[in-house]
Amino acid sequence: MSAQVTARARLATVSVRMMPVVLLAALTALLAPSRVGAQEEILAQGNQLYQQGDFAGAVAAYDAVLEGGFTSAALHYNLGNAYFKNGDLGRSILEWERARALEPSDPDVLANLELARSVTADAIEPLPRFWLFTAVSWWVNLLPGGLLALLVGVAWLTTGFGLALRVLARRNEVRRFAMWTAIAGAGVVALLGTNLFVRELGIGRAERGVILVDAVPVRSAPAEQDDLTLFEIHEGTLVRIDQRTGGWAEVVLEDGKVGWVLADVMGVI
Repeated sequence: MSAQVTARARLATVSVRMMPVVLLAALTALLAPSRVGAQEEILAQGNQLYQQGDFAGAVAAYDAVLEGGFTSAALHYNLGNAYFKNGDLGRSILEWERARALEPSDPDVLANLELARSVTADAIEPLPRFWLFTAVSWWVNLLPGGLLALLVGVAWLTTGFGLALRVLARRNEVRRFAMWTAIAGAGVVALLGTNLFVRELGIGRAERGVILVDAVPVRSAPAEQDDLTLFEIHEGTLVRIDQRTGGWAEVVLEDGKVGWVLADVMGVI
């Protein structure tokens, strides 16, 4: 019980997670200052409504910020908190999964997902992953997205500085230093830049979704016939989407079970 209370307590810490959104707004302020100001005002209203216990109002405010074109892991995290407090388990998991897609190692996001999954109806045991896939996933998600982009930028500038110094310097020892500086910078750009490229483009990342309704029959074919029902899944269950046809989606559960559900019963991460 104490572990659950601790995890739930994290759901109340909304205001401290807004800094990434504010920073994003600041970066674009020169392009559309009035629009950014309006979004920041709505964001502040959402925080205030959450603190006052008006979770439905907080959901509406955070959704409005997303519709305005602003996003971050913190914003999806806060929206998930508001949904959870408002009793919408499926959408809270969906928003936390979206936050995890942006910041895979965020401890608060992972803690909330663990809590939410403990109260879902489906206790699904994931299949073990091949060690190479696990290692690649660990490497790609090792650093937060913002820090990764910053390091790639610094390495790029370091490479440029080293090349410029190599050309301009007259002393041999300075030229050697410049050469090794450029090589080191280029190596970091290649290493971390590939990581950033793979993460931002979602290369190798399967389309995933979260079930948003109470119960869904999973069928052996894309047709609404009861005799085709294989099993049921419930709100909050995470699925991989393999293909779509005519308003249906073929989904794969974490334990390997496969079947068809109506596409509109889930939200895409």
